[in-house]
Amino acid sequence: MSARKTKTIIRWTAWTAGALLLGVVVWFLIRYAPDLWAIFRSNNSSAAMKDFIAGLGGWGVLVLVLLQALQIAVAFLPGEPVELSAGILYGGFWGSVLCLIGVLLGSALVYWAVMKLGHSVIEAFHDGRSLQKMRRLKAFQEEKSAEALTFLLFLIPGVPKDFLTFVAPLTPMKPHRFLLISTLGRAPGMFITTYAGQSILSGNLTLAAILYGILLIGVIIGYFFYRRVTRQPDRAKDREE
Repeated sequence: MSARKTKTIIRWTAWTAGALLLGVVVWFLIRYAPDLWAIFRSNNSSAAMKDFIAGLGGWGVLVLVLLQALQIAVAFLPGEPVELSAGILYGGFWGSVLCLIGVLLGSALVYWAVMKLGHSVIEAFHDGRSLQKMRRLKAFQEEKSAEALTFLLFLIPGVPKDFLTFVAPLTPMKPHRFLLISTLGRAPGMFITTYAGQSILSGNLTLAAILYGILLIGVIIGYFFYRRVTRQPDRAKDREE
């Protein structure tokens, strides 16, 4: 199968998965809209939400984990709504745990797909120029430095973590090391988002605003840090020319 055909199939699969995800979310909101509205109007929203979750049984946990895994695998889907919903539904701690399980599954799926299908998987979601810039980074050419930089990039908000997940199989990092490092690196930002969701449910909008303010500062720092890191290969190339 040609690389172009492979990319087309991957894109159509991703769009189909994204449409199914949207359908599930819309169905859930329509189906449970009266229950959710009653929870937010309740004098004890946390207790009402616990009763609601208990009624969903294990299906709620399974769906949330699968949604988070799908968000990692389908690169154009935003992750924040899933994490915020996890915090509202399951609280800051358990919402984060469930999201991290989904992240681990999704990252493993992406790693396996890139190893089996090659660059076509990456180019189905990301442009080739960004891929080449990341591959030219000296730090990604050695195992230990690749692990350190990967952890740092996943730790800082505002860095395109989904793109890094696709690039990781092209570095010297071992699969189990990457999955551990990337999951731990995502954890702090995920905890902040899920606890913001929990704060919204409990009516503590001040705490939610503070948490999102911390994330915003991190995003700004991450944006400039990522730009500085990825500009290095271009500068080296200019010097060679």
